[in-house]
Amino acid sequence: MDRFCERCERITQDGNLWCERTDCPAEQGYGVLKYGDHLGDLKVTKLLRVWRTAALYEAVRGDETVLLKVAHRSDDCEERLKRETTVLETLADKPWFPFSLIKSFLPSSRPLLPVPLSPYPVSSKRPYGELTFRGETKFFSIFRHAQGKFLSDLLLENPQLWHYQAAWIVIALAEALRPIASSNRCHLCLTPDMILIDTDKEGYLRPLLLDLGLIVGGNEMESVYDWTKIWEPAYTAPELLLSPRTKTAAPTADVYSLGMILYEMLAGKPAFESKTQRDDQIREVVTQHRSTRPLERPELEHPGVAKIVERAINPNPASRFSNVIELANTLIAVYSKPPTEKRAVPGRLYLLIGTLALISLIVLAMAAYILIRLLLIR
Repeated sequence: MDRFCERCERITQDGNLWCERTDCPAEQGYGVLKYGDHLGDLKVTKLLRVWRTAALYEAVRGDETVLLKVAHRSDDCEERLKRETTVLETLADKPWFPFSLIKSFLPSSRPLLPVPLSPYPVSSKRPYGELTFRGETKFFSIFRHAQGKFLSDLLLENPQLWHYQAAWIVIALAEALRPIASSNRCHLCLTPDMILIDTDKEGYLRPLLLDLGLIVGGNEMESVYDWTKIWEPAYTAPELLLSPRTKTAAPTADVYSLGMILYEMLAGKPAFESKTQRDDQIREVVTQHRSTRPLERPELEHPGVAKIVERAINPNPASRFSNVIELANTLIAVYSKPPTEKRAVPGRLYLLIGTLALISLIVLAMAAYILIRLLLIR
């Protein structure tokens, strides 16, 4: 396997990485699959992203292109993938047969979360897969393929998004997080690297949240093994960084992370730089910065958007919105909901209409023939 450094984003084949920065954690890089590697019946074609708990690939199974997520080799990474895939399986839309048949002929809505697929060519009782690859057990999940750019890459091309687009992205992400927020659980790992952005035919940006995070609530934090190495400190609520042994997490922590992403899209730069510093350095800066970060965009002062952002990323959790849904509703009051996307009509609908029209013509012709015969007999 190749080795990938999450800090300097270098890939090597011999397991030895080198970086000009003395504090680069190169030798602790993650093992990743490369082009042509096979995981069961899946062939890896492209490495898309490497996160702290898993790597995301483009892969093919037969004639189908899919997204493949493989957990890094550790208990906490593997357990997180299992937890996430199980939750996504329960959230998947699975209507009864008559309704699913009817729905297949109608335009489909764009998903906000990955659509899980069976980990094996045959049905499986578990939504995630487990295979041995070169002597190592790999836990993986498979999702329907999706197009787009990662938000982190998009912000490199266009650092300051149109504020309507930025707000609509956050509103859509909050909707994706609704199942978690409504059950008083938390994501805790939101970053621009986990968001895939596609542009629809009208030019609007449509997000897909590729990762559900820790999915913990209340005192469930203790069920996660070493969560301090899982999340990005630059997007993590300071109260969690101040108490590294905490066993509880509140939904306001996700408000902070989503607010930091909104701030980055509007300000044109991240509130805290994460690529040029070690985690302990970032943690120190985040926890010591106890004042709100102003958003210097004059056009956002009058509608109150700057105040919304400042409230979302307030270092004091009691001063934030109670959850991401409240943040989204506040943005909707200013920007309204994201424009409805015009999705293409499935080709099978036209085929069905054509078939029904042909059958109708045949029935009418037969009825006319029978009627004429009856009239001639009389």
